[in-house]
Amino acid sequence: MFKILVADNDYEDRELLKLEIQRALAEENDIRFSEASSVRHAMQQLTNQVFDLMTLDIEFDRLNEGIDALPEIFENYPTLNIVIISGKLNKSEVLEQLFCFTKDNVLKGKRWSRHFDVLDKKDDKTEALRHAYSYALKQNEAVDKIRELFLLAESYLEKDMIDKCQEIYQRIQDIAPGEHESDENIHIFKSTVSPKQAKEYHRRGDVVVGSLLFGHYLESHLKSFTTGVLGHTYPVLSDCLKEMEHNGLISRYRRKLFRELLHIRNRAIHQPGNITEKDINDAVNSLNLLEDQF
Repeated sequence: MFKILVADNDYEDRELLKLEIQRALAEENDIRFSEASSVRHAMQQLTNQVFDLMTLDIEFDRLNEGIDALPEIFENYPTLNIVIISGKLNKSEVLEQLFCFTKDNVLKGKRWSRHFDVLDKKDDKTEALRHAYSYALKQNEAVDKIRELFLLAESYLEKDMIDKCQEIYQRIQDIAPGEHESDENIHIFKSTVSPKQAKEYHRRGDVVVGSLLFGHYLESHLKSFTTGVLGHTYPVLSDCLKEMEHNGLISRYRRKLFRELLHIRNRAIHQPGNITEKDINDAVNSLNLLEDQF
């Protein structure tokens, strides 16, 4: 039995979405739908039942009412798989609005083993729904194990044991292929992210993800530059620059470039929705100048 909560204030949209789900998950013989026509009703349903998947419209009686409810849902139902249905905003705009509270929770050390996606009402949802379904099945088999692995990875990360942390994220991928957070972290730790890949994320609407990955790309290169100058680096990039300045090991020209790149890195990490492809191109040019003939 696969239990799905469809939360949308429009009856026709709920019926259409249920048909799309049934078509996408044709291999599942026992889908049990529950419906909620308001956020309040959805919260009551979540209190009374355990669901494998929830689809949540962003707009009920007021714009973004669905999004506004997400922090509470994330906090109280840490393994609930969620698909946001966006009929008013595009995917990148919705992700940007979601970034603030998800970033805050992640920085506070909270991790969720869940499938999370944002879809447009007009799009073909088949592939995304199948991905959510596959993840939920894996999750039901190993949700406790995944949660334990995330906590273990985080403990390694706090000790700066990156290799061990990466091994744990790969184990999560083995249990739940395609799990988003561990997959992105594997790419970051392997330093396989490139400006080209970051721009590809932007072009397909994942502006926040592309910007975050580009921010890590810049941080990696600035720390590599610092290591080349000092023979070591510091966890905080501003400390890297201060040390190079203090020892007179960086020219005024390269100091200016380093500061510009640090500013873009900070914007990419802390304000990812404001980074454009032009910002990425400009930063790449500045980075090439910083590293040229060094």
